[in-house]
Amino acid sequence: MRLRWKLTLSYTLVTAGAILLIEVMVLVGALVLLTRADTVVSIVGPVLYDATTDLAPAVTRQPPDEATLRTWLAALVETGQVLTGPDQRRALDINLDPASVEWALFADPQGRVLAAYPDEPCRAGASVSACVAPPGVALVETVLQAGATRYQATNTDDGLFLAVAVPDANGRRAAVLLLRVVWPTTWRQWPRTLLDTLLPSAAVVLVFAALLGTVFGFFTARGLTRRLTALAQAADAWSRGDFRVLVRDLGRDELGQLARRLNRMAEQLHALLQTRQELAALEERNRLARELHDAVKQQVFAAGMQVAAARRHLPHNPDRAAEALQQAEGLLQQAQQELTGLIRQLRPAALHDQGLAAALQAYLRAWQQQTGIHADLHLQGQRPLPLEVEQALLRVTQEALANVARHSQARQVVVRLTWQPHAVTLEVRDDGRGFDPARARGRGLGLHSMTERMQALGGSLQVDSAPGQGTRIVAQVPLSNASP
Repeated sequence: MRLRWKLTLSYTLVTAGAILLIEVMVLVGALVLLTRADTVVSIVGPVLYDATTDLAPAVTRQPPDEATLRTWLAALVETGQVLTGPDQRRALDINLDPASVEWALFADPQGRVLAAYPDEPCRAGASVSACVAPPGVALVETVLQAGATRYQATNTDDGLFLAVAVPDANGRRAAVLLLRVVWPTTWRQWPRTLLDTLLPSAAVVLVFAALLGTVFGFFTARGLTRRLTALAQAADAWSRGDFRVLVRDLGRDELGQLARRLNRMAEQLHALLQTRQELAALEERNRLARELHDAVKQQVFAAGMQVAAARRHLPHNPDRAAEALQQAEGLLQQAQQELTGLIRQLRPAALHDQGLAAALQAYLRAWQQQTGIHADLHLQGQRPLPLEVEQALLRVTQEALANVARHSQARQVVVRLTWQPHAVTLEVRDDGRGFDPARARGRGLGLHSMTERMQALGGSLQVDSAPGQGTRIVAQVPLSNASP
């Protein structure tokens, strides 16, 4: 799965989970409020007290108007509303769930039921203490007392009792309205109530949350993946050595800061590579100057000496003059061979057209003809390589063979090139006289140049040799950071 869709899915799940969690918290908060008796009293009590003021004539009449009181109680129990006004026709919603009121009744100051709805558990004329649980009876007695609050509630394990005083025309407490609420008012009723309330809305909430999270996640992830793609493209260009490519990200977040740091790193690497190239060119010129001085210049100078000697001997001793000219010719041939070798190093085989294997074969044939040393080439697992890797390996081979021709007195050389999944290995082995690598370290540019070429590609160079045992040079370049 691509990163964009992973992020979209995560946004969807997080959004759905967050909305569900908010819904659960709201429901739990509502249940917490509903378990408090003072909450019910503060919400419902004032409305019921004002509404029962209109019932004073029905309560104080002798006998009380049971029909009017029963109609009022029926509206409260069945619809969750109260009837107000002189004609008792206008309904007022008191925000009480009608299914939560189990029963309601009016009781007089003597504790007798004036009217009830439904008929169970109490009927008109019955004693409140005979049909109502003790918490409800105590609540009625408390509200009827002078100076007590006009409406009170108490919680029980089975529900909540709410008592509201019914005033007469003079404001005295002529009766009490008692109702029993059976909504979830205890902790033990919470789980089922929470599930019953949450499950019907869960499907709708999940669909809405999934749609919102998917849209938001898609567009958020789209911008993020676009910025990451720009970073990846720049990294690919840098891996190919093109440090002119920069990341265009103007964001001020962590990705923007990373892009700016990577741009600075690319600029510094570009400057470093330019410096290394300049140093490599300077080192190559110094090496060529040394080769020309140590070999070609000395041979040309010696040939000039032989020509001068021949000029002196020519009038008096023609044979000595001919011998001197012959030696001068041999020295000039050697100088020509040295120059040919240097020119081949400066102008290697066309790697772009032939590849490393073909270039090595052509170079070894020419080198063998020039030096008279037998050379074998072994290739294993051949496949394309980055151009900079092929150029470095060809240069190392040329330098190693130049050292063989100049110093080893070898009769045979074996060059082995092995391609592996994560690295390429070059081995140059000769049967010459060998040398002590510890004593030779730092005395010439050849081994130092080969080592630097490998280190520039993250590779390594190993030299194994001993006097009289030949020389083995192994160069290895990792391929994990470069592609052809």
